[in-house]
Amino acid sequence: MQLLSEHPDLLLMCGNTDVAVRLKKQKEIGGIIDISHLDEFCYIKREPETIRIGALTTISDILDDEKVQRYLPLLAAACGVFASRQIRNLATLGGNIANASPAADLSAVLLVLHATVTLGSVEGEKCVALEDLFCGYKCTKLDHEMILSINIPLQEHKWYYRKTGARERLNISKVSLAVAKYSGGYAVSGTSLNPYAVRFRHLEEVLNSGSVSDEKIEKALAEDISPSGSFRSTREYRMRVAFNMLKEAMAKLEA
Repeated sequence: MQLLSEHPDLLLMCGNTDVAVRLKKQKEIGGIIDISHLDEFCYIKREPETIRIGALTTISDILDDEKVQRYLPLLAAACGVFASRQIRNLATLGGNIANASPAADLSAVLLVLHATVTLGSVEGEKCVALEDLFCGYKCTKLDHEMILSINIPLQEHKWYYRKTGARERLNISKVSLAVAKYSGGYAVSGTSLNPYAVRFRHLEEVLNSGSVSDEKIEKALAEDISPSGSFRSTREYRMRVAFNMLKEAMAKLEA
């Protein structure tokens, strides 16, 4: 923590699956802090009302954990289609969040699970809502801080998750949608639909109103998402896929 505070231009590195890609584009950096040896941040704990996951826990460890399979099947489903086995063995949950990519597989899932993150610095620790961590394209509000853990409240819910890409595995998502239905209403988010991960608040309001129609869904989606076009997918494609996924989610969760 002290080293990061004194040298904010240094990059934290653990699994190296994101940093290696970043270094291809950003040759000039102040240096790297290798935190892969910090085993105290590799854990999955069941607490009375929370599952707490250490930031350096790998995607494979999350996928294989019985507590995650039992209490957080939505997270397990997303981890199951995360890249390849080799990458899952290296990539960490904290790294996937800190990279802040709009296509990051797990951010949208964690948002609808109401996750918080515990941050550490030389000033101590603090807990913030995951949604409040992101501020732009590949940009977070981390300031001389390190993600220590991700904390997911244990709440009964039904869920839906789907990801589409050029192939089933080892792909950057063109679109994904994560939906959780709680006793108090819906939580919805997705990937590759905005510059950074957000909850779809207008859509949630429509779904929770009890008066749902295709027209209202399309209008709410248009207010909540602003997908960009690229060589991977057009904006129109992403809008249509998001709508179709949502219709599929509603059919499943309202059955």
